[in-house]
Amino acid sequence: MIFGCGLSRTGNKSLGNALKVLGYNPVKYPKSIEELGVIYDAAVDITVIAWLDELDRKFPDAKWILTIRDMDSWLASCARWFGRSLEDCTPYKQSYLRHYRQIVYGTESFDPLLWQEVYHHHIDRINTKFEGCSDRLLVMDICQGESWEKLCHFLDKPIPDTPFPSIS
Repeated sequence: MIFGCGLSRTGNKSLGNALKVLGYNPVKYPKSIEELGVIYDAAVDITVIAWLDELDRKFPDAKWILTIRDMDSWLASCARWFGRSLEDCTPYKQSYLRHYRQIVYGTESFDPLLWQEVYHHHIDRINTKFEGCSDRLLVMDICQGESWEKLCHFLDKPIPDTPFPSIS
């Protein structure tokens, strides 16, 4: 199993698409932990963070990828993204996103000061959890151009002859 444990707007969609190119079957919003390891062999985004400890217990050999981003750029992206209304989403997705935003960020709506604290706390939590486990944790800044070479080395996969997926 491969888990992308970066916060929203740190390159999760790009990472998920890159994992697909490498032959994995990733999911961005799994409905349950039971799908993981059965239907999907990789997952990224907010649910991974919410289920972090449970996933680590269930998949002790999993590889984890923490995507990071420059704070100012991240906050600006979050302000744009989370400023959008969820009304365009299906009722299920609205409920899903509200629920997991509350768990991960402590609120459904963007608050730059709170989110900055959450960002630092999250990075500290991941680094502490996987301290001394460089074979299980990769930290990547996709937004600054880290791509195939770093990811493929970590996953022991050949570098594809295609551009790294870049989705904003």
